[in-house]
Amino acid sequence: MRRFAFLLTSAALLLALLAMVQAVTRLAPAHALVQPLLIACVAVAQLLLMLRWRLIGQVLAAVVMTVLAVILLSYMLPEHWISLRAWNRLSDWLAPELGLEAWRPALLVTLTLSLQATGILTHARAALGGPLLLGSAAMLLAIQLGEHYAPDDMHLLRYAGDLNHQSMLWLLLGGQLLGALSHWRPSDLTLRRSLWPSLVLASLTLLFWHQQKSATDRTLHAEVQAEGQALAEQLTRDIDAHLDAMERFANIWTLFDQLPGRLDWANQAAPYHRDFRYILNIAFVDPDSRILRVHPPNGLNQRALGARLYDAQPAGRAAVSQALEHQRAGRTEVIELLQGEPGIIHYLPIVVGAERRTLGAVAMAMSLPRLAETLFESVDVRQARFTLQTGGQVLARRGPDALLGPWQYTTQLDIADRPLTLTMQPSQASLLARQTRYPTVSLIVGLTLAILLYLVLYTYGTLERQHRRVHVANSDLRREIRTRTQLQREVEWLARHDELTQLPNRRLFMETLGAHADSRPLSVLICDIDHFKRINDHHGHLVGDRFLNRLGQIGQAAVEPHEGLFSRYGGEEFVACLPGVPLEEAEAIAEVIRRRLEQADLHHHDGSALTVSIGVVTLVAGPLDVAVLMQAADDALYRAKHEGRNRVRTARPLDLSAPS
Repeated sequence: MRRFAFLLTSAALLLALLAMVQAVTRLAPAHALVQPLLIACVAVAQLLLMLRWRLIGQVLAAVVMTVLAVILLSYMLPEHWISLRAWNRLSDWLAPELGLEAWRPALLVTLTLSLQATGILTHARAALGGPLLLGSAAMLLAIQLGEHYAPDDMHLLRYAGDLNHQSMLWLLLGGQLLGALSHWRPSDLTLRRSLWPSLVLASLTLLFWHQQKSATDRTLHAEVQAEGQALAEQLTRDIDAHLDAMERFANIWTLFDQLPGRLDWANQAAPYHRDFRYILNIAFVDPDSRILRVHPPNGLNQRALGARLYDAQPAGRAAVSQALEHQRAGRTEVIELLQGEPGIIHYLPIVVGAERRTLGAVAMAMSLPRLAETLFESVDVRQARFTLQTGGQVLARRGPDALLGPWQYTTQLDIADRPLTLTMQPSQASLLARQTRYPTVSLIVGLTLAILLYLVLYTYGTLERQHRRVHVANSDLRREIRTRTQLQREVEWLARHDELTQLPNRRLFMETLGAHADSRPLSVLICDIDHFKRINDHHGHLVGDRFLNRLGQIGQAAVEPHEGLFSRYGGEEFVACLPGVPLEEAEAIAEVIRRRLEQADLHHHDGSALTVSIGVVTLVAGPLDVAVLMQAADDALYRAKHEGRNRVRTARPLDLSAPS
């Protein structure tokens, strides 16, 4: 698997190097060179990591991550914090005459590389969010693929890389994934519980970002379009106001029945010319279409005096005829004026007298280039390029020719019933300065929260697993302690009891005897089964063991009510310790044991009943001497055996206070 990871990463590096060569040879935009350069650096860092040169690889990844962090800041920080102009100055310092947007990688490419570089820095370990980092990178690449096959013309920023760059990122991601799988345990419940909720949060973040950035781009597009429309409407209102003023100007001369004097014409026309600077001149045309008066009286206008418009300006003949012959306002199409500029001439008839005689007409030559200049004075031509045209003819153009935005707005102007087209294309810088950063911030913050959620869940799961292991270990330890305690108790019990009969053994008997050293009287019984060897020889040891057990039960039942201890002394011998029991009572207890055993339906091979011989001794005074006491009991037992067995014999009471 490591070999395949190495091959995929090497393929990504090779494609990145080829893309860089193509970008240089084809003089492609700067971002077409920067993106494969960053991809190549991440691929080299990954290869160094695979070759066990971890320190060098991580240093390279950290350098790339620093560059990517600066790029992400340029996408995130609001305009009033760090303006786009400031970013462009920084960019110009790094690469003269190269704006930020010219070289800055696409947003999703930058984020994808950031996640992959972070994966290198963390070795893509599950405990440090490796699965989520690579999973989020895969989702970002999937969105870029969708952006390629379903592009949105409303996008202002470059969000996705081209297919060539995406293929490099996919190869790089595949290499990282294969290299990390050997460190992950897909069956790990903690990993699964941490990964899926975090991936869901990352997916919701991407969906929300996609909807939000589309909405903000459309909103900005509508705002700029509305500004262009408002500009066109303002210009139309200005032209309409100019026409109304010119009609009032023409109506003034209907009060006179003679040709206006030069001074009167100049005095009346001067204010109108001053207010409407795009009017080249205001002229008086006689019924024969000759220009007799003109304002302002500059050299260009003076040369037009006396010109017959029917002859000098055939393109406007219909409009002149409309005013002079039909006494209706006339307007030319966009024609070349006598001053050599494209424009429109308005002709307003001057009708005098009751007989409605045509005195002449007022001619107003409106220069469309100057009209555009007037329009462009109210806007910042550095922020957009404005083009005024008619019928495919460009009348005026102002603004930058390079680094224009992707949006273009076209508005139809109605200039005295003559259609003109105003085209506005904002610059990329002006649009980016106005674009809200909220979608990008929400995307980066959402992905960060998804990573934090993964880390919290994974840490919690790890701690829970460790707690569970500690709990299991504690339970095992407690169980082991209980087992050892029980074994200790059993060992201690076995050390003081007979394993066959479960009765106290000789050791416990001696300890009990010593514990009652001061009890007087102190009686001791020694019991010995008669002819027990015959039982083992003829019935076997299992039957012998059963007989021993039966005697133990009988003896224990007889002795314990008197707070005594009945124990197995060894072989077929049993002893009893009866503190505080006098000789007569001890003898009676011994007789009970003898009689009950005889009646216990236990038989020898010849049918005779199983019997026991018992020796009894009682210490009535003096210090306890176990050897003397046991010897006296044993002597009594010997007499019982000698006298025929199946009987109880007592020794004389022992008084060890005086010398014997």
